[in-house]
Amino acid sequence: RVSPIQKALLLKMVRKYVSPTPTTLAIGDGANDVGMIQEAHIGIGISGLEGQQAVNASDFAIAQFRFLEPLLLIHGRWNFMRMSKAVLFFFYKNAALIGTMMMFSEYCLHSGTPLYDPWVIAVFNFVGGSLPIVLMAVMDRDLPRDYVLRNPQVYASGPNNEFLSLRMTLRWVVLTIVQTIVIYQFSASILKLGGGVTSAFLGLMGNWGRDVVGDGEGGDLQVFGTTIYSQLIFVVSIK
Repeated sequence: RVSPIQKALLLKMVRKYVSPTPTTLAIGDGANDVGMIQEAHIGIGISGLEGQQAVNASDFAIAQFRFLEPLLLIHGRWNFMRMSKAVLFFFYKNAALIGTMMMFSEYCLHSGTPLYDPWVIAVFNFVGGSLPIVLMAVMDRDLPRDYVLRNPQVYASGPNNEFLSLRMTLRWVVLTIVQTIVIYQFSASILKLGGGVTSAFLGLMGNWGRDVVGDGEGGDLQVFGTTIYSQLIFVVSIK
């Protein structure tokens, strides 16, 4: 039994003098635990008979102490795995978009001519995998709940930073480079030099007149860029 300030100082001493610096967690259910909860990296409050002071000062609140195990082993591990994938995915999809624009700059003699329309770029983060990443962030589970509880050693993947390791990051970097080259080069080789022009006499290509929008068009920069953009959206969403 120690005073509230002593609890906080004890945790502060652990953070300062233990090497390597540990990730600390403090859990309490009363007002005398507030200082300790705020000093820790992660503070957990238990809502109980001693009021809500600990809960109000905590990062996470639970109803009973026994919920600490699933909070850490299951939900904490899933959360770190999902967040790691989300971070890597955000860098991946934006790098793929910019990568295709960088490859196009070589063909326009680095004049700054945009490959995509400005409105297409503006909505990329909305249409480029927004729904899949939300579903992944809510529902993705690499291991079932029962398996994790039976094998608590799998929790070590979080402290060991396996989901954001250098090896994992390099895998995404290589994937980004390969997909960017494939999407652009396979599309550009077909679409350039008039590959998008059609000689059909039906529909918009009815040869109604040079002033009719869409008549005879099909090989311009807008079609060239939007076609590559559409393929990029498909690839990012499937990934």
